[in-house]
Amino acid sequence: MIKKLALVFMLCLTPLVVFSQDQSFDNFIDVELAISDVSMTAEGMVITYEGTAGKYGLVHATHNMVATNDENTKGYFTGTVQAINDKGVLEKSATLGLWSRDGTNLKVYGFDDDNSSRILHISTVDLRTKTFQARVWELD
Repeated sequence: MIKKLALVFMLCLTPLVVFSQDQSFDNFIDVELAISDVSMTAEGMVITYEGTAGKYGLVHATHNMVATNDENTKGYFTGTVQAINDKGVLEKSATLGLWSRDGTNLKVYGFDDDNSSRILHISTVDLRTKTFQARVWELD
């Protein structure tokens, strides 16, 4: 468990170290998706999102949330993201990152690694209203 957490932490910081000098954070895309499902597993919670996200088109994403404390107020996640753009082209990517929870609200810090670019997203997930709001930056 500690090894997985250390790996996730290192992978999350690597793009920031590599790209921090060249990256402009002025260009971002705001995305809002709906939570389509929340499931409990032995490891934690699985949240599935769906909706239309600007240039990415129809998006489906899953975050497999694993808590790293007894209060279940923080942890890491892994998952997948799939987007089908207006031309019908499908792209899939892996996603991973860290999260924290305050009541029914989650703050999610994640990275996606797809074919065309690495993506950083900082998101707010409201389990009560079933919404996912993200600010997305394409890092390369």
